[in-house]
Amino acid sequence: MSLLTFNVDMAAVLRSASRQNEPDPSQLAMLGELYGVDAVLVQFRRDRKYIRERDLYLLKGIVKSKLIIETPPSEEAIEKIIEIKPHTVIFSADHADSDSPLSPIDFNSAPVDYRTITNKLNAVGIEVGYFVEPEPDEIKGAAKANASVVVLNCAGYSEARTIEDAQSELDKIDKAAQSAVRHSLSLYGVRGLHYKNIKPLVELQLFQSFIIGDAIVSKALLLGLKQAVDDMLGLLKK
Repeated sequence: MSLLTFNVDMAAVLRSASRQNEPDPSQLAMLGELYGVDAVLVQFRRDRKYIRERDLYLLKGIVKSKLIIETPPSEEAIEKIIEIKPHTVIFSADHADSDSPLSPIDFNSAPVDYRTITNKLNAVGIEVGYFVEPEPDEIKGAAKANASVVVLNCAGYSEARTIEDAQSELDKIDKAAQSAVRHSLSLYGVRGLHYKNIKPLVELQLFQSFIIGDAIVSKALLLGLKQAVDDMLGLLKK
């Protein structure tokens, strides 16, 4: 059985587009928990494009399950994480282009002492994870960084255009997931996952949680948030 981590960034995206103070990500998080999600995640970008510092404080006070913050490992972000004290922080790589999404960490090229960062946050009770490509070497990098969690980029699978390509990507994910299990890492999946493509990943029975936001919010626009969450939970917890 896999858990559901609800990414509420879409509320912040819509808020930015409307140039108003609504919808509020913390309200979406509260409703998500009411309807059964197991954790809440937001992306705290260097450019503060969508999620703002104020959102982090509100979410910390509202979220009753697990608050997870995904962010690049900048000194400013790390200090803010220590101040907020979420349950978990997931480190990703960002870009100068603010329109580009956060990217997987590359342990082979990044000149960052990730182990020291992990230990610093662990010392104040914050669980640390890394967003990586589904490659065994990246899993080893996360393990060497003393991580507790590894988040696999499933975009290759979710964006595959043929059954053969999807199966090839699924095999890569399976291999990386097995490596994560061997390194005693909790395993999360993210990127492009929705109601129609999640089943093969659930059937691997290796993922502790899936991070899903856009698919749930999109369905909620038609059927309501409770139905959208119920339907996803039904797929994850069979």
